[in-house]
Amino acid sequence: MIAIAKVFGTSLDQDNFELTASVLSDDCIYIIGTDTLTGPLAICNSYEENMLAGRKKLDELQWGESKITRINENQFHVHFTDYLTHQNKKYTHRCQQKLSINSLGKISEIEHIHDQEEQDRLDAYYRIVGLKE
Repeated sequence: MIAIAKVFGTSLDQDNFELTASVLSDDCIYIIGTDTLTGPLAICNSYEENMLAGRKKLDELQWGESKITRINENQFHVHFTDYLTHQNKKYTHRCQQKLSINSLGKISEIEHIHDQEEQDRLDAYYRIVGLKE
């Protein structure tokens, strides 16, 4: 099961949304804040839109190498690191998502883990570089 989590993380690190979709169940849900997306297409479109918006807004956006930690036999945390640069100011953003993998070896649920302190730091960075008031 950890191999599926690794494919998920690596595929997103490489903007390979087709590969990401291949490890999601047809009824996979992605919980992000108060929103829930259902199905590989909606979920992968969300990841791709986020990537495109970030690269359009920032001078540079690079993904780090994701790391996987096991919660139990069927659940894992994927730790992502993003390297942002705008107006010659750099910021390292970290976030994590919790994956649940079903008995068929497909990801059935993705949950974005909200970290308010990290969100506050990211918001402060955006204000410093003039991308947020």
